[in-house]
Amino acid sequence: MTVVGVRPPPGAAQLRHRRRARRPRRPLGFLLSMLVERLVYLGVFGGLVVEVARAGLARVDGGPDPVAQVPAAVLGVLCLVLLAKALLGFGPLHAGSPVRTWLLSTPVDRGALLRGHLAAALAVGAGVGALVGFGFLVVTRSPAPVVAWAAAGVLLAALCVRVQAGDWPVAAVQLWLSGAAYALVAVLVLGPDLPLTGLGAMGWVPFVVAAVAAAEWARRGLGGMTRGRLSSGAELATATHVSVLSLDVTMFWSVVLERRARSVGWVRPAAIRGSRFAAVVRSDLARVRRMPTGLFIWAALMSVPYGAQAAGLPAFLPALHTVAAFAAVDRLAAGLRVMARSPSIRRALGGSDVLLTLAFLTVPAAGAVVWSAVTWALVPGVSLLTAAVSAAGALAVTYRVATRPPLDHSGPLVDVGLFGPTPVGLILQLLRGPALLAGLALLQTAIAG
Repeated sequence: MTVVGVRPPPGAAQLRHRRRARRPRRPLGFLLSMLVERLVYLGVFGGLVVEVARAGLARVDGGPDPVAQVPAAVLGVLCLVLLAKALLGFGPLHAGSPVRTWLLSTPVDRGALLRGHLAAALAVGAGVGALVGFGFLVVTRSPAPVVAWAAAGVLLAALCVRVQAGDWPVAAVQLWLSGAAYALVAVLVLGPDLPLTGLGAMGWVPFVVAAVAAAEWARRGLGGMTRGRLSSGAELATATHVSVLSLDVTMFWSVVLERRARSVGWVRPAAIRGSRFAAVVRSDLARVRRMPTGLFIWAALMSVPYGAQAAGLPAFLPALHTVAAFAAVDRLAAGLRVMARSPSIRRALGGSDVLLTLAFLTVPAAGAVVWSAVTWALVPGVSLLTAAVSAAGALAVTYRVATRPPLDHSGPLVDVGLFGPTPVGLILQLLRGPALLAGLALLQTAIAG
């Protein structure tokens, strides 16, 4: 009888080393040029971050603003809730197809293999939490430590990893997060002037301890990850990657719309009566009611003008009001985008293109009027003229963006000598809508000035 030795499976470090060894080696000159380019970008963006941080810290010397503390705190918690929803949408741990197909099929230590993915998810949570904390500092001029908000972001990211590992059902957690987000929006709209004291003395040590414990808990749960759980956000991640490379968000929003439709699962069929125009308007209202995320974002953006007013930025308030109005109205124009980009749907609905466009513009127009009227009534710095221009301008920009034809990447390149070859045609296509929005923002600033 011959005993054959069984070699132990390779570890995670050995697998990473084998993957790096198969990559083609690049010349030293190329590596140095790439390093210099990244250092230049790091210096430019790092300088901007330092200047913004100095300007924010300088506001603390003026004393805290107790009136703005509750809205800023609620808005910060709302941003963290939205961060948790986004992380659950992408995974938050996402492994590419080679890792899922080959490496996770072997008896390798999955905890060690996914440690880098966990570190990336926690870094995203810490970065977003730090940005939220800095915004809270700028608005309230309160010495509440930014590290507490960063630790809260790490805590949420770690809990999302445990949800992905199967500790809780993802659909139930998403439902609870949506309910919490709606409750926070209600607090923002109904009680923006409530004072709050004691936020400046909020300690950061408990948050850091909880974040470290949650990160360790999430690390211990990496061994239970399966290929199915790691591929839950693969479709959305791929669509995001392709949309960024092609400078076109059409694929991303199509995947998001499909995921939302699958989450609804089943709806009660109902006959739509009335004329063609009334039937289209009722169907668009039904779409908003069955997928209320757009309506939620529409309501949450009402806090942006109030935050600008509380932060002491009255000069930028009209322009921010116009930009926020467009972002809010655009969330109600999904039906208009689908109709404008699908000739087959227009033929199936019948009628002229003008009739269908006016019908699908009804809900965004009503949303623009209501949004501008509510912000005009709640925010003292918003005048009636500013609200009227924002409502009309937001609807016009929404129509321009929704009816934009597909991007054509075959245009010629023009070498202007400063930035190298520039696709002028592609840039002009991308400016359809944003250019009008920038012009309206400048117009609002000129009228208010």
